[in-house]
Formats: sequence, structure tokens, C-alpha cells
Amino acid sequence: MNTQPETQERRYTRVHLPIPVEVFGDSISDIHRSAHLRDISAGGAFLYSQFQPTIGEVLRVNFTVPGIGTDVQISCEGRVVRVEAATASELTGIAVSFERLNLGPW
Repeated sequence: MNTQPETQERRYTRVHLPIPVEVFGDSISDIHRSAHLRDISAGGAFLYSQFQPTIGEVLRVNFTVPGIGTDVQISCEGRVVRVEAATASELTGIAVSFERLNLGPW
């Protein structure tokens, strides 16, 4: 019998990157919404926003990572895999699993 607590194994390492992002998706009428990235990995991201997408919805997330000498523009597309109800801050938590990741101009 194993009495050790189970640890959650992740395929990719997450990086905390609290920066603003733009989100595009079907349920938000093809207009962009502002959101704040909490963390990101090669497999997905978690962000906070004032809209509530549906599980399975495809979202495009665009953001710029400040760099030394040059900024990096990133555009990711993926499916919503988890939605956490809005809290007292009125922001919804959204987990997205990436299907595409593009570097460079949008």
C-alpha cells in the first residue's frame, strides 16, 4: 500500500507570465476581448477574463512578450478545456489547450 500523496504530472513546464492578452472566439461575436494571462506552457494557457466561453470552444489568444532588444509576438489557437466560474473579482478563469502556436506578426 502506497501512503505517499499522488503528485500531478504535467507534460509541459508552466511559466507564470502575467501579461495582458487579446482573445478572439465564436461566442464573443468575432470581436476581441481583453484578458490577463496567468501562466502558459507549450501545451496550453490559463487566463482570466470577463467573458465566459463554453467548453470545447476554439479561442485565439494573441499577446506580445517583452524581450531584450525585441518583443516576440505570439498567436495561439486552442480549445477551452476548463472554465472556472467568476469570483469576487468578477473574472472567469479559462484553461485553453493549444492546437496551434505561431510566432511572429499576427
